[in-house]
Amino acid sequence: MSGRSPIELLRWVKATLTPGDDISGRAVTSGIWASMANVIGRGLQLVKLVVLANILTPVQFGLVAYALLTLAAMRRFSNLGIKQALIQKEEDNINEYLDTAWTLSAVRGTILAAIGFLAAPYIARDFFGAQPPATQVIQVMSLVPLITGIQNPGIVYFRKDLDYDKQFVYLVGKAVAAVSVTIGLALLWGNVWSLVVGDIAGVVVATSLSYVLHGYRPWPSIDMNQTRELVGYGKWITASGIIVFLITEGDDVFVGWLLGSAAIGLYQYSYKVSNAPATEVTKVLTSVIFPTYSKLQNDAANLRRAFFKTVQLTTFISIPLAAGIVAVAPAFVHAFLGPEWVPAIPIMQLLAVWGLLRSIGATTGPLFQAVGKPDLATKIQVGKLAIILLTIYPATAAYGVIGTSAVIVGNSVLFSEPVSTYLAVREVEGSYRQFLRLLLYPLAASIGMVAVVVFVGMNVHIGGIPKFALMVATGVVVYGAAIVAMELWGNYGIRDVFRTMVGAVGE
Repeated sequence: MSGRSPIELLRWVKATLTPGDDISGRAVTSGIWASMANVIGRGLQLVKLVVLANILTPVQFGLVAYALLTLAAMRRFSNLGIKQALIQKEEDNINEYLDTAWTLSAVRGTILAAIGFLAAPYIARDFFGAQPPATQVIQVMSLVPLITGIQNPGIVYFRKDLDYDKQFVYLVGKAVAAVSVTIGLALLWGNVWSLVVGDIAGVVVATSLSYVLHGYRPWPSIDMNQTRELVGYGKWITASGIIVFLITEGDDVFVGWLLGSAAIGLYQYSYKVSNAPATEVTKVLTSVIFPTYSKLQNDAANLRRAFFKTVQLTTFISIPLAAGIVAVAPAFVHAFLGPEWVPAIPIMQLLAVWGLLRSIGATTGPLFQAVGKPDLATKIQVGKLAIILLTIYPATAAYGVIGTSAVIVGNSVLFSEPVSTYLAVREVEGSYRQFLRLLLYPLAASIGMVAVVVFVGMNVHIGGIPKFALMVATGVVVYGAAIVAMELWGNYGIRDVFRTMVGAVGE
């Protein structure tokens, strides 16, 4: 890179971020684009959360949580798995399916919007015991599935062909619109409607961009053979989606029903902050590695190699991020949020561990889908749901939101992630010992990092943002040094992964 002119540097950057023909190279390049999109999106989201926490109360966050849970339930229970079915197809050109896919999505979105609007009073009263404002929020938010239902189906090619330069514009455009409108209206209005209108603005921009970025123009049409084919593959996606909702959102519904809007506002806010890094790792993985695995589904050796490299990169990033959140959560809350958010500290710390487990689990679901066995993920989720149903009420009744968080974390530690990773390793004909070894290095480095960061936090005589910044910087330095030491003396192998990434990017 040395000695290049600015013009040459720009050309190199453009070439680096333009997808090529090689699958591994395209996967890496797509991962870079997806990572940049999610880092920007999550950064904007974090700014929004910090600003809004100083304007809105947990109760107001809870009102929006009711609407988001309602939409998530309808979306999950009616998910046809069409996008996954299209991506999984080995054929490069799937245009013949797009009109049917668009028509099904548009009809589904219209039905969901109507149900959300008409059922809002009953949902707010009977499920959440909420006041009239919750009804109005749910009704207005019902516009979201209507708008997203008419998005251009051609954008499925962004993921299928790993063209994440366009996906980057799509995702970032949506995030910028949602965050800027939300913050602007929050400063102007100071109430819950800023969140509602901001979310709607984001989906309006995303739908508009879907037609700007891809030239396909859908037309209402239903082919019954195509419908049966797409829905036939997607039935396990649908079933898994319903169970995933009950697992990932059911706890929110339960907290809102049992403890009220303030508790659910606190719980969801803690989740969004503590799971931000893991959520982004998960988004990148599921969006990039599913199409990559699909292209390698008949190549056992390369599929195994891709799986273990994915696990290594995931744990290298997500373990220290989760550990760092556990260490700096108290400093973050005291530096950026008001005193009414202090009860969120232990919740954030517990849910950060869950975020770590989710990011590791995100390597297995796309693998099961890609090899044509989406039922494995569904069956694991059924077991996880059964455990939650048996334990969530007594834990929440006894310990409140902390009890709920402990149930979710314990379930992943003791059941779902061990089972899913074992099955994934068996599916690629790999070694579980190798899998555990990949976790050992970043886990040991992260434990050391947490010890040093907590020590610094307890002994520095500053507070607020400077203390938080110092703790974060300390964590980065300590983790980096620990990984370098392990690489030199323990043969962790991260250099080989980075060499592969740089080689693919530089081609």
